[in-house]
Amino acid sequence: MPGLLPHIDPDGLLEFSVVYTDRALNHMSKRFQGVMTDISSMLKRVYGAHSTVLVPGSGTFGMESVARQFAHGKHVMVIRNGWFSYRWTQ
Repeated sequence: MPGLLPHIDPDGLLEFSVVYTDRALNHMSKRFQGVMTDISSMLKRVYGAHSTVLVPGSGTFGMESVARQFAHGKHVMVIRNGWFSYRWTQ
C-alpha cells in the first residue's frame, strides 16, 4: 500500500461512532493502513498467495461486489432459504 503524505494530517481525521467508540477507525489514518497491511500479509502467508485484494466496506457492499462479478446485466435465480438469502433478492 502506498504511504500517506506525512505533512498532511498524518493520523487522518478522527472518526467517532456512538455505537462502536472503540472500533471506529478512519480509513485514511496510518493506523488503518497498518491494519490493512497486517491483514494482507497474514492472508498471503496463510494461503500461500503472492498478492491480496482487500476492499473495506459493509456487508451490503461485499454482497453487491460479488453479485456484480458474476451477474452483470443478467437474470439470476436466488433461492431464499434464510435471513441472509432474503437480502440477495433485494
